[in-house]
Amino acid sequence: MTYRLPWIVVTLATGALMACSLTGCSHGESPDDATVSAAVTTVPLKQGSLPDTVAAYGSAGPAADAAQVINVQAAGRVQRWNVTAGASVKRGQSLLSFALAPAAVAAYQQAVTAQTLAEAQRAHTAQLLSQQLATRDQLDQAEKALRDAQSNLDALVQQQGRTATVDVTAPFDGTVVTVDAQQGDNLQPGAPLLTVQRGDGLVVTAGVERDAMTRVQVGARAELVPIDGGESMHGTVRRVARTLNKATHQLDVEIVPDGALVGGEGFRADIVVGQWQGWLLPRDAVQGDDEGHHVFQVADGKAKSVPVKVLGETGEVTVATGALDAKLPLVTEGATQLDDGMAVRLPSEKAKP
Repeated sequence: MTYRLPWIVVTLATGALMACSLTGCSHGESPDDATVSAAVTTVPLKQGSLPDTVAAYGSAGPAADAAQVINVQAAGRVQRWNVTAGASVKRGQSLLSFALAPAAVAAYQQAVTAQTLAEAQRAHTAQLLSQQLATRDQLDQAEKALRDAQSNLDALVQQQGRTATVDVTAPFDGTVVTVDAQQGDNLQPGAPLLTVQRGDGLVVTAGVERDAMTRVQVGARAELVPIDGGESMHGTVRRVARTLNKATHQLDVEIVPDGALVGGEGFRADIVVGQWQGWLLPRDAVQGDDEGHHVFQVADGKAKSVPVKVLGETGEVTVATGALDAKLPLVTEGATQLDDGMAVRLPSEKAKP
């Protein structure tokens, strides 16, 4: 028995075509399979150097050698003051008149007499030697006595001058900081009379940690940034202490500024101790933590992760080394969204549907 069902096959085929035309047939990838991409901003890669610095904090004040205590190495008294505390003085200006004690005056007169006698004795011995009435040894002894007498006299002149009254003058331009003796008081040799501070003696004294002692050198350049705001200025390291400050337990570093200072003003000093050489990277381009850092470059439309070693940072720039390709752009904004190999979109590109 023969069965013919060709109409059934035609009907099924026709129904399938109608269903496809009504509902639509999908032969591509599902939306979940679409490529994931991220919008980023890039900059060209460049190399260079930045200063390696040590940060120190301190304030403006007199340098260790800016103030000088004035005294006279002889006993006496202040006969007359010519200045007061706070007065500005010029080099060579009279500060005070100092009257020597009678004993100091007598010592000078005795020294003059001893020198005169020694000189006469030496001349007399030389004359006797020419007459063969003295020996060469006697002349040598007379010459030594004269040298000793002259040295003693010179020392007294240096200490107290040649008169009973000494005019004490300013050793440099500056300001009288303190007056340490009263007019008319009897004073011992070397007693402090007053203290004068150099007019250009203000420096920034900042403290650095012990481990930075060998890195900070005299002559190093520094940037002085006012803590309370204001224009920064440059300076030069003049002195590095080799003993710890008992109050701060740090090493004092004196920095001479190239501008005017106000006593007591606070500063952060960025002292240059070397140079970092490497890739100059915007800080927001560097990803990672203390265990490792990396950046992203764009190659063929995809993010490429490259490990880097951070050498240092200054402001918004990080200096690092690594196997970066100078021809590939560096990702800055959007780097936190990326994974290695992820597709990226630049600002000039439109996102694909």
